[in-house]
Amino acid sequence: MKTRQVHRTRRPDQASTEDFALREVTLPALADGQVLVENLYMSVDPYMRQSMGDGKDLEPWPLDGPLNGPSIGRVIETRNRDFSAGDIVESMSGWQEHFVSGGGEFIPYLTPDDSLVIRRLEGGAEAKDYLGLLGIASQTAYYGLMCAAAPVPGGTIVISSGAGTVGSIGCQIARVNGMRVVTSAGSDEKVAWLKDELGVDVAFNYKTRPIPEALEAACPDGIDLVLENASPEHFCACLPLMKDCSTLLIAGFVSIYNTDGKIRNFSNFEYVLEKFLTIRCYPFMNYIDAYDRFVSDMLAWKADGRIFLKETMYEGLEAAPAALMTLFDGSSHGKPLV
Repeated sequence: MKTRQVHRTRRPDQASTEDFALREVTLPALADGQVLVENLYMSVDPYMRQSMGDGKDLEPWPLDGPLNGPSIGRVIETRNRDFSAGDIVESMSGWQEHFVSGGGEFIPYLTPDDSLVIRRLEGGAEAKDYLGLLGIASQTAYYGLMCAAAPVPGGTIVISSGAGTVGSIGCQIARVNGMRVVTSAGSDEKVAWLKDELGVDVAFNYKTRPIPEALEAACPDGIDLVLENASPEHFCACLPLMKDCSTLLIAGFVSIYNTDGKIRNFSNFEYVLEKFLTIRCYPFMNYIDAYDRFVSDMLAWKADGRIFLKETMYEGLEAAPAALMTLFDGSSHGKPLV
């Protein structure tokens, strides 16, 4: 059968939608042990900017070939007794409408892209939730706050890019666990949403107010925990305000992903020594053993109305490159899904 895939056509320094092409390809007939999957949803995530590079940070996406990324699909034909037609499956074979898989154990980024795992639509979970509410970005927030560090009930947490997926889920997890939440966003509209919809304690527009000034005003008693998603500048502005022996989690620096990936103007590092601070980067793959607990907690909080995910849905595979670019130009609000 024929299907469509998005291919990467070049690797310029500045990424754009012009770097992608929609191609029609022919899939092979199924062999014994294989299944045919129709993708229903695919995810775009900030880490993909590193996959668009030359391989210094992550294995690069190939040129003129199928790309990888989280996807949820439905088995439509099977010659594998472990899978039945109609099964909902997760894989790393996004960026295409159909694909052939041999099954196999699925661990994101650690197993072949066509590996599959059956996702049960139980406990209030929808198929798209496995890329959104239960997806990689939400796992990043959860594993950071609940595994790599620990919430400080009654304490203050600073979370950058609060309107993004990692940030918004992080804000809600922190609130569920009794923390005072201070966050930032790049527009007044997003700031209002963070206050009115997520109920954060303080939100500010980092484009219209100096970050150090805003944080100092918002955190008069100091900062107990940081979840950094945005930039080295935001991260460094937190350092003088940290309480002794506190922790700063780095989920990423989205601001440098679409440049050369270099960190410049790093300042205030002396406070790391003076305050005995812990700076922790944490690959979410290290916490896969906590996945079942993550799913249980997130679905319970969703059912209680204590957590939700704002999503922006893009229709059609051809919209995937534009959806990805919104993560780097500041226009994304919530989780983009295709």
